[in-house]
Amino acid sequence: MSQAHSFVDRAYVTNSHFTDSGIFGLTVQGPGSHSTDLMSVVLEELNELRSGISDEELVMAKNRLKMSILSEMETRADRLEEIGRNYVAFGGELTFHQFCKRIDEVTSADINAAAEKMLASKPTILVQGSAINLVPSITDVQRQLN
Repeated sequence: MSQAHSFVDRAYVTNSHFTDSGIFGLTVQGPGSHSTDLMSVVLEELNELRSGISDEELVMAKNRLKMSILSEMETRADRLEEIGRNYVAFGGELTFHQFCKRIDEVTSADINAAAEKMLASKPTILVQGSAINLVPSITDVQRQLN
């Protein structure tokens, strides 16, 4: 997103998942003077999810995730933290190869179904800064997502 639009200073996602629910967040930062543009880009990206992701996009995302996991295990402290998260999430330690196997089992159909479910839920918008009045209302955002 930040590579395609010069007014996007920073963009990242947050995801917390549980057995029965989850939270997906998209954070976009940029100048207040581009608030309308920033929101348009976010809505465009979210609506693009409706067309589904390709197998090629999924392979690239899986490879990025594997690299991220591997880089998070570079130091002993990082590995210990990861082991702790594994015990909480999976009831035991997972090796990198076990992680990869689980990642590789995810299909584009799985991702597309999760995206549809997420997009069907009511969004929450948080805006910070002086140009808050330039951002569309939640009603307008919901309308543009449906």
